[in-house]
Amino acid sequence: MDERPFNDRARLAGARRQLLAGERTPAGVADGVAASWQRVAAAGLSPRQQAADAVFDAAALRAARADNESLIALALPEIENLYHQISGSNSAVLLCDAHGTILERHGDPHFHARSQRVALAPGACWGEPVRGTNAIGLALAQAGPASVHGPEHYLQCNTFLTCAAAPIRDTAGTVIGLLDVSGDQSARQIHALGLVRMGARMIENRWLTAEFADSFHLHLHARPELLGTLSEGILALDGDGRVLALNEVARSYFGDDCVGERFEGLFEETFEGLLRSDESMPLRRTLSGIMTCLRLVAPPSRIHGSTPAAALSDGTTFERLHAGDDAVADTLRRAHRVFVRNIPLLIEGETGTGKEWVVRALHAAGPRANGPIVAVNCAAIPESLAEAELFGYAPGAFTGANPRGADGRIAEANGGTLFLDEIGDMPVALQTRLLRVLQERTVLPVGGGQPRAVDFALVSATHCDLAARVKAGAFRADLYYRLCGLRIELPPLRRRSDREPLIDRLLAEEDPMARLSPDARARLLAYSWPGNLRQLHSVMQTALALRRPGAPVTRADLPDVILETDVGNMSAEACPDTDLRAVEQRHIQAALAEHGGNVSRAAQTLGISRSTLYRRIGSSSRGK
Repeated sequence: MDERPFNDRARLAGARRQLLAGERTPAGVADGVAASWQRVAAAGLSPRQQAADAVFDAAALRAARADNESLIALALPEIENLYHQISGSNSAVLLCDAHGTILERHGDPHFHARSQRVALAPGACWGEPVRGTNAIGLALAQAGPASVHGPEHYLQCNTFLTCAAAPIRDTAGTVIGLLDVSGDQSARQIHALGLVRMGARMIENRWLTAEFADSFHLHLHARPELLGTLSEGILALDGDGRVLALNEVARSYFGDDCVGERFEGLFEETFEGLLRSDESMPLRRTLSGIMTCLRLVAPPSRIHGSTPAAALSDGTTFERLHAGDDAVADTLRRAHRVFVRNIPLLIEGETGTGKEWVVRALHAAGPRANGPIVAVNCAAIPESLAEAELFGYAPGAFTGANPRGADGRIAEANGGTLFLDEIGDMPVALQTRLLRVLQERTVLPVGGGQPRAVDFALVSATHCDLAARVKAGAFRADLYYRLCGLRIELPPLRRRSDREPLIDRLLAEEDPMARLSPDARARLLAYSWPGNLRQLHSVMQTALALRRPGAPVTRADLPDVILETDVGNMSAEACPDTDLRAVEQRHIQAALAEHGGNVSRAAQTLGISRSTLYRRIGSSSRGK
């Protein structure tokens, strides 16, 4: 029998008795614990006190989350990554604000009920004055990492816990939040403190690059293969090469007082020389004599001649995706804010709502615009070929393979944006491999070979309710959370307030002199548009091709599927959501009848792909 757990419990029990007796330096307790006990006792808190009342109501929690929106968005990928590493250990990962109030909690279901009894949940404050000695409160008090185990907790009700926390700082060094792992003390995570420290550092790196999104980002490391990892240094530079901010690793190279210093004051090279270099990862020596590998990422303004904010307002990118619908405009702004911070984005919406157009606009206005954008339709790749298509393959991996092997679509996206369309249709086996790629940022080709490091922005899209597929067991929950740094939904055309301005814009883009007859306009506005923006674009092109030269577009120029709409009884607003599937099927059947059952031509009329039309025909048959 292993006596170490018993000895550990006995030691900590003895230490607790000493702490309760007022001993200032009991042997064997974690750093800072004894001092914390002294502070808490001096504040008048009793070890037997319950602190369940220090919890926000729903409105206050919403306000706290709104105040920390950026922190939450930047931290979510690390929360999910950390939870994946500790899942199944009766533990939870917590994100707190700068006051110790829990904002996010991702944890094991078996641990949930017990932790709820001590309010280890969103809205609860875990600062020292109300919760006594604990890792969150101690990390706040000493502005540094802290761990508190079992009996080291001041409140008796919390002694079943083991906790480790690390503060998260902004570029000025101010603590803006904390990352914590808490669990049942019997399942103590000996590496928990190291994990939360690494997670906090990753969040801080994201905060730096997000706060200085319009600056040059200089990534450096002595070993080129470690660029892009947690151990790289990062400096934000202005257009003259002056240091605006730097991360913790970069401080170990250049010190705390290098903010405001020019590039030439740090390296044996001029900033202009670095800008002119055609090397992707040049080696340069610091003035202190350290050879470092550099990767300079230019701001979007240097790539496009305008800032991302300008790209959002000048009509060249996102403005083309709406014509005055405030909800759509706000959705696009939120998506852009998250995308430029390299946070995964999940776009949900019906087929044809413009998901790929949004991704391409995001890429064009983002920091990786000079890199590739690789779109993969997960529903269109045959399952037998999907693994090789996505992850690549080694030479001779299978019969008929290219003898030189292939990189795969994910590797092709390196340095740019990977767009995984119809991600909900990805087979479960591929989901497992994709999750590993996203966690490790490396791709291992089918048939073996050396793993290849990849760095890309990730956007996924689906026409289905992906959260519902997770609940049904058809999609991995851990992959869902990895993909869903932010989830946005693009509304169908029938629910958009800018439906008529969009019709007028498309008409003007095709022919600035064209116009619609009142009857044609009424029928276009009354139609439910099951193919959404893609179908609208197709219909307008067809109508303009059929109209008489110089004449307005009339009802005679519109496809039969549009003309079957009863203008008096079927406005988009009057069509209840519960009838939309039936309406959609009527239009599908009408399009098929119009083209004699020709699926390709019917799909073109509806503005959707053949595979989508086959899927919708199939879902209709299954629903009967």
